[in-house]
Amino acid sequence: MRHFFILLSVIFLSLPAHSSGYFGAGQSFNSSASIDNQSNGLRIDWGANVTKNLDLEWSVVDFGASSYDRPTYISADDSGEDIEGDTYENLGFGSLSRSNDKITYRGIDSLHAKGVSAGLKFKLNANEWLQFYARASLLVWQSDTQAIELSEGREAIFDEVDTTVITNLNDCGNLTQCQVEGKTVDAIDFWYGYGFIAKPLDWLAIRAEYSIITLNAVNFPSATLEGLSTGIEIHF
Repeated sequence: MRHFFILLSVIFLSLPAHSSGYFGAGQSFNSSASIDNQSNGLRIDWGANVTKNLDLEWSVVDFGASSYDRPTYISADDSGEDIEGDTYENLGFGSLSRSNDKITYRGIDSLHAKGVSAGLKFKLNANEWLQFYARASLLVWQSDTQAIELSEGREAIFDEVDTTVITNLNDCGNLTQCQVEGKTVDAIDFWYGYGFIAKPLDWLAIRAEYSIITLNAVNFPSATLEGLSTGIEIHF
């Protein structure tokens, strides 16, 4: 992957000084079937026209905040079913552990992915002012995560000496839930897109693109993000 980025950089630097290029920015309207709640994001694109039908493109993208709905706590007494102890249903990206018939959920509560990409854009001219294209890029991305620990139904255990002190509080100082800072995750994945570029003027273009990426990393939810981005480009 590192060699791929070096190769693209060498190609860009070797382009003639008079080569045309572009710079643009826009908003991405995101959705995900893998994550319960997905915010919109922003992206900045810039590149060079290698040939009439091929662009070398870089992008900086912010996918926006993502979050999971918190699991539903079900008490063994209220479930109406024959279950062994309390439990949680509708888990996000996390796991359950049991101690003394009390259940604890630990998992990722939210995440925020950002990245930098380099790739190629293949264009096809429909007429003098409209182009259709397909893009394939490598995205180096990073995501900051926030973790959550839920333990509803846990009963307080008091100190034997000082009976006003509860000894089994979580890190947030209560018995039920605690939100803590999670890990920062880094990875590289392919990012694909296709769309059109309309140029009402020689130097001004309107760009629209559908894109898709699956973020894959160790101890990280395999999250597929889809985006419909629109923006303005300046061509020179």
